[in-house]
Amino acid sequence: MIQVYIHLLVIMTSVVLSSCYCPDELIHGTGPCSFRIHCTGDIRGVRLPIECTEATNFPVNVEVTITDAVDGFDENTDLEFLNTITSLKMTGQWQHAKLTILSYTPKLQNLVLVNNCIQNISGGPFYYLNSLITLNLSHNRLTDISELFQFENQPNKLRVLSLAYNAIEMLPGDAFGELSSLVELDLSYNAISDLTEEPFFNLTKLEKLRLNNNRIKDLNGAVNSLQNLKHLYLRGNSIQHINEESLMIIKHLETFDISWNQLEQIEPIMFSRHWNHFGNHSFCKIILTGNHITNLPNATSNEIFSRFARNLEKNMNINIVTELDLSSNVISNIEYNAFQSLMRLVTLDLSKNKLIDFRVDANDLADIKCLNLSGNYISHLYYESFVYMTNLQNLDLSHNNINYIPDMTFNNNYNLKYVNMTFNEIAKLDNIYIRMFHPEGGSLDLSNNGLFKLHIPHGEGIRLEKLILRSNIISDPTLVDLSHQTELKQLDMSVNQIEDLNSTSLLLPESTLMYLDLTCNKIQSIGPATFKRVPHLKTLRLGNNQLTKLEYGAFQGLTDLSNLDLSYNRITYLDSKYLLDLKYLHVLSLRSNDMIFLDMNSWYGHKVDLTLYVDNNNLTCEWLGRALKDYNNGYTRVRPTALVGGKGKNTLEGIPCIADESERLTGASQNVLADERLLVTSQKILEEVRQQNYYFRKFFQQQMEKSKI
Repeated sequence: MIQVYIHLLVIMTSVVLSSCYCPDELIHGTGPCSFRIHCTGDIRGVRLPIECTEATNFPVNVEVTITDAVDGFDENTDLEFLNTITSLKMTGQWQHAKLTILSYTPKLQNLVLVNNCIQNISGGPFYYLNSLITLNLSHNRLTDISELFQFENQPNKLRVLSLAYNAIEMLPGDAFGELSSLVELDLSYNAISDLTEEPFFNLTKLEKLRLNNNRIKDLNGAVNSLQNLKHLYLRGNSIQHINEESLMIIKHLETFDISWNQLEQIEPIMFSRHWNHFGNHSFCKIILTGNHITNLPNATSNEIFSRFARNLEKNMNINIVTELDLSSNVISNIEYNAFQSLMRLVTLDLSKNKLIDFRVDANDLADIKCLNLSGNYISHLYYESFVYMTNLQNLDLSHNNINYIPDMTFNNNYNLKYVNMTFNEIAKLDNIYIRMFHPEGGSLDLSNNGLFKLHIPHGEGIRLEKLILRSNIISDPTLVDLSHQTELKQLDMSVNQIEDLNSTSLLLPESTLMYLDLTCNKIQSIGPATFKRVPHLKTLRLGNNQLTKLEYGAFQGLTDLSNLDLSYNRITYLDSKYLLDLKYLHVLSLRSNDMIFLDMNSWYGHKVDLTLYVDNNNLTCEWLGRALKDYNNGYTRVRPTALVGGKGKNTLEGIPCIADESERLTGASQNVLADERLLVTSQKILEEVRQQNYYFRKFFQQQMEKSKI
């Protein structure tokens, strides 16, 4: 049925005049008698199938978009078609708009006139749009909206109006006088400074009002009549003071955003909410970020009842939670009962202030799930502040002056999912005093602390799955004792100062560790059986170190390893026999090693497909050609490739290579002369031959001894 409608529509549009541009491919049927049409200039000649213009069992929905639209009405335009349009979007460049076409679209429900440079609209074009529900006039240059919104029928159906990003300075008292059905009004990004004429007095059904980024200094009670208002946005104005007289309906607001204004103090009324107004199931946001607040005072005596009422929540079946954002202020003091009047505070953001400590009544924070104290000057943590935060999941203490964790600080917090303590001054920790993380697993980030020692004893850190120790000064990995963390899955020790690894270096449990990152250290050697305690490792990152060779058995036991990164080291020669234990290796990166030779003989029986990154080395095109031929012919499952490909004659399948021996010498590192390169290569080969002969001799001796027995 839909295809038939589209076919008929396409046939009828074929008689469109040459000045009309509604290409067939931009006419789409989206359902029975539903169409989406895109035109350029105007819409002359477009008609609907007769089945959709007469009596029909389906509602007729026609969405029209006109680009480079002409602001006018052509007498050749099909009036019956205009009568069917339900959504219209027009883009053009009209400074002075009349929009006469709207007089012939009585069924229009959605009208979008965005980015048209409109400075004024004359002639009352919206007067006959009695079905209009949403009107978007944003991103224009409107300055005067008086007498603009007048309609034939009262009350009209307009529910959503956007005037954002215009140049409106004044709001006359009767600007919205006929819009009593309006539910959402957006006046953001204008130049409004004066609300003394109370332009919103008639908007009794308004629920959402946006006045962001204007020049408002005082509300002057302009919104006090909006008893159904739930969401008020005042971000980016010049408001210095909020009290009950200026904002009587503040207790009704679910969202109160007065961020980036000039408030210097908190009035108790800002935190109070009349929960019966919310219907018992609401999410309340109070956003005060980016002001000049210095102090959070105690709740007043008039608000003490809030605590009593909160204790009755279970009996009253009230389910209201609050988010409070006080970030980017200059708060240096928080009084003990500052949060007493807030209903079930679940998120508290105090980041980027000037706090030196955090001591508040823990009872008021019993429902906290997210606490952000980053970017302050806190040096000490108090057990009594965290004792009742049994629901705490996300804790951010980064960018402070903390140098240790006091005894028992987090002993009662069993639901922590993410703890961020980066950019502090913690040099060593013998305890973390977090007994247990969230049942779904927890993450602890201690990056950028100057940490050199960490010990998590038995009975602590239960359910810790991710530990990040990046960018510290760990040089002796044996000082990082994680032997009791049997549920640890990810460990990041990158950007430290570790030089050597052996079988006793990593104090890890024989656990489920799957990811280990040791990039950007100073590792020069990896001894045999270094990773024997982590047999389930899937990803091992050793890039950006100082490895020149690998020892036999270095990766012993890593039979589950899937990804190995050895990029940006100094490995010039590698024999695949050193990686024989890695039966299920899928990805190996050897990028940027100045590698001269790679022996792949031990990989001819590799069990899975192995992607081998070899770009930015000194491997010859002859070697690369053989490797690619063996892969393409199915002799091996190892596929050489490049993360950063190349172009030109010295590439094979997009992989850069060295054309011949002389080019390899000239293309080697500028810091190594050709004869030195040859000498190093010879020494490497001799060393490998010597080591191989040693194993052969040892093997023959064992066989001889067995034969004598």
